[in-house]
Amino acid sequence: MTTASVKMDQSFTKMRSSLSKYAKTNDRRMVLRSMREVKFLACIPLEPVQPDEASLHSLEAELSQDSILLNSIAFHSSKEFPTVLHELCLKLCEMDGVTVNPRYLYEQLVIRMARSTAAADSHFKLNAIMGSPDIIIMPVAMKKTPTPIELNLFVHKGNVHAQLSTAINCGLFRKVDVKPLESAKNNGRPWISLSTVVDERVNFSNGESVRHLRVKVPEH
Repeated sequence: MTTASVKMDQSFTKMRSSLSKYAKTNDRRMVLRSMREVKFLACIPLEPVQPDEASLHSLEAELSQDSILLNSIAFHSSKEFPTVLHELCLKLCEMDGVTVNPRYLYEQLVIRMARSTAAADSHFKLNAIMGSPDIIIMPVAMKKTPTPIELNLFVHKGNVHAQLSTAINCGLFRKVDVKPLESAKNNGRPWISLSTVVDERVNFSNGESVRHLRVKVPEH
């Protein structure tokens, strides 16, 4: 474990203790202050994307109902998006020097792009570093016009690269305030709303990737 990793773990441990303490007294101001003091929330390492249990068809349907920026081209609830993405994968994989299988590339992108994939990983990670007997991190409803999923897909020197950013809304809830069915229905007003973004950079030609979670703490 690197020195930076040790410092990050120590910082998160201290923050988790403070959040639990102030949640008991319903001191929202001190919770926000404690979170703002943790610089590591701006860049939390995430594990690589794992195979999704959901079917590819369900993830394609999810993307067809979302807002997406693909190489700066906007798609809003477009049923044509999976077809466009598949055609782009075919085109890129036909370029000189590219050895990536277009079907593999397409499937990996669909899994990574689905907002449900990013949401599951971000909620798991945030509960690991913030959760306690007093606090839980849960999903909250997305805006009617959500921040688009951004994907830049390109070839450089025979390598297929993707740069992906996915915004996720979640909330910090005091467990004492959560009603029995709220966690299942993802409703109820959070004690503190959090805006998070999952960023990933991946080279599909050599399998290398870097994935981080950014947390924006509200001012009030």
